[in-house]
Amino acid sequence: MSEEYVTSETNLPPEPEGKEITLQISDKDTREIFNTRARISRNPDALTDPAPLTVVKGPHENKEEKWYIEILTTDIESESVDRKLLRTTLKEVKDDANIINTRSDEVKTLLRYLVETGQYSSVSQASRTIMFEYLADTYPELVDEYVDLKVELEHQELLDANQEKHDG
Repeated sequence: MSEEYVTSETNLPPEPEGKEITLQISDKDTREIFNTRARISRNPDALTDPAPLTVVKGPHENKEEKWYIEILTTDIESESVDRKLLRTTLKEVKDDANIINTRSDEVKTLLRYLVETGQYSSVSQASRTIMFEYLADTYPELVDEYVDLKVELEHQELLDANQEKHDG
């Protein structure tokens, strides 16, 4: 492995500095692309074993920012999403009520505050947005796999409906 890496700004979660994140990077020399668990920072002193990381940004990714990366592991296959379980869960939830009840005065108070201050239009919107953002930041592979699976299932449903229309 190289001692210099590259990633796109679009691969970074919001405020990634110092946090343990999953990140797609490429080796600057070989251009091999892989996912890794890592910490990144603009300050190399904030990391135990920093290596240079170039973050490309802009609409044409022609602007560069110098960051540093501490790779924790490149073997994140063990953390991969169980696609079969996710598919089963998606199908079960589709036929079930989509209501989540937290039964928490604390959470409801905080969400209502955000609505009252105009940050969200409803408690439901605040709850959905905050939970989805958290899941996307904390479990990006799961969210990516869910989106891919949902698109596949919707595509198959459209094909099936179209076939029924032609058969009927």
